[in-house]
Amino acid sequence: MDDVTREREWQPNIIEAHKEPPGPTVVGTRKRYMSRFMGKRIENTYVTRVFEQNRRVVYETTSDSVLQARVELLWDTVGTGTQVTMSLEGKVGGVLRFVPGRVLDATYRKELESTLALLKERLESVAP
Repeated sequence: MDDVTREREWQPNIIEAHKEPPGPTVVGTRKRYMSRFMGKRIENTYVTRVFEQNRRVVYETTSDSVLQARVELLWDTVGTGTQVTMSLEGKVGGVLRFVPGRVLDATYRKELESTLALLKERLESVAP
């Protein structure tokens, strides 16, 4: 899930993704994304604030991002598998700030559910 070159496999709206600096993720690593949402080209940069490999990661967007957000991902061993939990708190800016909240919420929820289904399918296909 940390390989930005493979994120399009489960996040099809991503146009481009870059990680700075290259190599293993550490606190301070930046991930820059160009994606499409509601027909708009969106740019967001996430900075790694917490990184506990295979356990927990927290990202926050930079002030120049369209989405001001905090994302937390948790990985927990459950039986012989792994449960991935994601939480997101955010507020939109840029051109999306003019879209009614209920429309944004419904569209984002639908996209997120689709993305998480693709992620689950991808992760389960590589499981031992």
